[in-house]
Amino acid sequence: MVHLADGVLLLAIKRLNGERSERSLYHVLNGKRSATTLQDAFFYELEPLFGQFPQTAYSYESVLKQLEKRGWLDRKRFRLTEAGELLASPESVEQLFKRLGGERRDYNATTWKRLSLFVQTFMSKEHARTFYPVQADRSAEQWVKQLLHLNRDWKALMRTFHQEIEQALEQIGDPFATAVVYRFTGAFETGLTYEQIASLLHVDAETARLYFLAGWNELLMVLPDDAKLRGFTYGLSTDRMTYSARESYELFLKGYTFQQVQAKRRLRTSTIEDHVVEMAMYLEVFPLEQFVPLEDVVTIEELRHPDSWALKPVFEKMGRVSYFQIRLVFARLKRGESFV
Repeated sequence: MVHLADGVLLLAIKRLNGERSERSLYHVLNGKRSATTLQDAFFYELEPLFGQFPQTAYSYESVLKQLEKRGWLDRKRFRLTEAGELLASPESVEQLFKRLGGERRDYNATTWKRLSLFVQTFMSKEHARTFYPVQADRSAEQWVKQLLHLNRDWKALMRTFHQEIEQALEQIGDPFATAVVYRFTGAFETGLTYEQIASLLHVDAETARLYFLAGWNELLMVLPDDAKLRGFTYGLSTDRMTYSARESYELFLKGYTFQQVQAKRRLRTSTIEDHVVEMAMYLEVFPLEQFVPLEDVVTIEELRHPDSWALKPVFEKMGRVSYFQIRLVFARLKRGESFV
């Protein structure tokens, strides 16, 4: 049987266009915060999946073997077969893929841990019931404990939370709303497993998990800015730039040169280069000509194949530019800029 979750993974492989390896996708699925993986996710439009398919090496190998066995994947080229292309193409696959929220990094997951544990804790205390925390996360537990120590009318706030969730769920609709609702644990009801939700929705467990991720991401997206539930996002950020790159960026903003930033941070040249590439990827405005002469920027754009983000062909044709400079130009091209 073909599942929607299979289509999502096949679409990820399709987007890599045979230009990256099996290992590259493995790191994207696990959300590895390395420069190479962040760039793969950015250039090949895999950010919604970033960190949303945690895999062991063994489980990942099993998945790829199954895709190959079913005739959907050519592992030698790491490209889809004709049958695989068909399964990756439906609009339902595309829609689920882009809703998964991996581009928001840990924002969604941490907010869910806080809220779901708060609901369970509050409801259990209201009914004087002992419970095992639904989230085995020390930071979330500490956050909820501190929250409940505040002097608030929690009963009134819980009613507000409930109303806000209901209104948001109405906007996102099923099957996403159902997947979110049944994951909550209260005083008397335990949140359903993905297998149980799958049974309700008549899908497989992995697709049910993706419905939940997409639903929760959408719920946070549609919440009004003044919603009380926004309090559970306190201190969190949807910033895609890594913390280390952000530190380098702050120094650049203060007027430090590349060499001064490197000296102050005591990092290798390649590491600061990776930070600059992150800036080119994520910042609305980036001073590209400070790093690449305009004539080279134009040449790089002209040499890039419109369906490819491979660096090597451009590097070999130009010779006088570095991979670092090509990555910077590619980052701005990916953001929709043009210099020709």
